Amino acid sequence: MNLAFTTLGSPDWSFEKTLAQAAAMGFRGLEIRGLEGEMQAERIARFQPGVQRDTLRALAQAGLKLCGFGTSVNFHDLAKTDEMLAQGKAAIDVCHAMGIPAIRVFGDKIGDADEQVIIGQVSAGIRALCAYTHGSGVQVLLEVHGDFNTLPRVLAVAQSVAQPEFGILWDIEHSDKVYGDDFMAFYEPLMPFIRHVHVKDHRRAGGAFQLCRPGHGDIPILKIVRQMLKDGYEGWFSLEWEKKWHPELPEPEIAYPDFIALMQQV
Repeated sequence: MNLAFTTLGSPDWSFEKTLAQAAAMGFRGLEIRGLEGEMQAERIARFQPGVQRDTLRALAQAGLKLCGFGTSVNFHDLAKTDEMLAQGKAAIDVCHAMGIPAIRVFGDKIGDADEQVIIGQVSAGIRALCAYTHGSGVQVLLEVHGDFNTLPRVLAVAQSVAQPEFGILWDIEHSDKVYGDDFMAFYEPLMPFIRHVHVKDHRRAGGAFQLCRPGHGDIPILKIVRQMLKDGYEGWFSLEWEKKWHPELPEPEIAYPDFIALMQQV
């Protein structure tokens, strides 16, 4: 399996420590969600012209690949569309230079707004990024997140965008909030679009959804992974340990090995 973690889980680690720990723990890839204090791709020191080749050599020496870049781009707020497109395009440029195969974007919030209008805005924004990235080898992946965690909403975007550069990043924790153990109802219709998977775990706790160590919660992670592998999935399973947003969570030195041990049970 292709196992990775997002750097969101170890925000205080240096680039060198990230590589050393990932290799020592048995990971094959890194998904960048911030690095050495910087979140935006074009501002990350290790991705700057004149440094890029050194960064890629260090990754190769550690036996690691960069498997994705997590942007904060979202398209639910029409007034911020131009800003979001600029951020997305900048990230695509960096990913093309660094050989990173995909950026993550959000639909994110619907709230009390007209659902079809928001879905249309999200689809239009993603189509624009797909048009920009055409020929670069970088895909645009809509993450299952926020109000975009139900089959009708995510499928509507997928069908509206309908570009080869588009894909879905399945965050299994966000869909679990709606579908629980009935993950097949969500997964099966979206299977052709899924390009990347975020793995994390929570305890459902009466709807409170408390994040916890991988394999210590209620999400049927092993069943999901086994089903996907049976169906021919060859992409990445990336642990999204949200330590940056939830500093109370256990340290990555605990969570990352938990994930490796869990996935070895597959």
